[in-house]
Amino acid sequence: MATTVDDVPILLTGFPGFLADHLLRNLAGDRRAPIHILSLPSTVELARTRLTMMERDWPGLKNRWTVHPGDISKPDLGLQAKTYATLTAEIGVVWHLAAIYDLAVEAQLAYRVNVGGTGYILDFCTACADFHRLNYVSTCYVSGERTGTIYEDELDRGQHHKNHYEATKFWAEVEVQRRRKDIPTTIFRPGIVVGNSTTGETNKYDGPYYIFQLLHRLPEWMPFPNIGSGNAVVNLVPIDVIAQALSALGKHEETQGETLHLADPHPMTAQQIVNQVLALLGRRPTVGRLPASWVERALDNKTVSEWTGVPKEALVYFNHDARYDTTRASNHLEKLDIHIPHLSIYLNNLVDFYLRHPEEPPGLLEAR
Repeated sequence: MATTVDDVPILLTGFPGFLADHLLRNLAGDRRAPIHILSLPSTVELARTRLTMMERDWPGLKNRWTVHPGDISKPDLGLQAKTYATLTAEIGVVWHLAAIYDLAVEAQLAYRVNVGGTGYILDFCTACADFHRLNYVSTCYVSGERTGTIYEDELDRGQHHKNHYEATKFWAEVEVQRRRKDIPTTIFRPGIVVGNSTTGETNKYDGPYYIFQLLHRLPEWMPFPNIGSGNAVVNLVPIDVIAQALSALGKHEETQGETLHLADPHPMTAQQIVNQVLALLGRRPTVGRLPASWVERALDNKTVSEWTGVPKEALVYFNHDARYDTTRASNHLEKLDIHIPHLSIYLNNLVDFYLRHPEEPPGLLEAR
């Protein structure tokens, strides 16, 4: 019988992170292959505990996973020589999700992990005896400070970047694209990933959740202004649908060699999002405008930033009008009957989950 991608052993990085956790749920149901997980030594026990818990809901995962302590930022992924040799002899598919996602990360750490680590993953793929596919998770925001419509086949347009996270994900993707003539690769660029579209569940509060926190914290009598024009679109995508899309597209033969924007084809503007959240909180809509530059300068003040709960690095994404074309991704997803829902349909679920857990979301070991 011919070997299919479902039978090929997988190496997954980034577990037990938010996206990798949800992707693994889909891989457990969509694949029959063994799954090898590379985790930092400090997270190995958490990863094993989490996997044991996941087996209750996905019995097909039982006896299929192995966690290896390692570090993508080190040669040979920080693995012992014997383990590295064994894995390169077996692995045929790599899912590379591990990265530093902090918008305020300092440059040296970001380059070491995001760029250097991706280089070591590419070396691993090259060393594999029978390699089928690298599924590399990038981000829409490799586009940096570009505005207007950004297409899936575009990368380097001489753009600057808003932070070291964006810059290092850009340079990592440059290297992935440079070497994909020798390594069969699909590049995925998600938008800003938020909670589950049905339950609202998440295990981290960042991005738009900073706005939820601020609006929830303000006194009811206090009006909330638009920041900047309010007309910039904000591309949010739900974790459950993104994980489903990744899993399906990652074994779809037609996507090999593609770069795909996993983004909302019809994103809402910042003003629309804020007003819908205000309505869900029983508050009046936005009133007036504040120049974005004023707000950014105010957030430079530590006291102001701590009181609002909004880091300046996150605010810029609510005032940057970049529109991500999803033509290629949408065509592939349509064939698979997967659709990224419009934010207006599930924003109430995100807000409701936040209101039930206003201090912090449940951790990985508490979530099912």
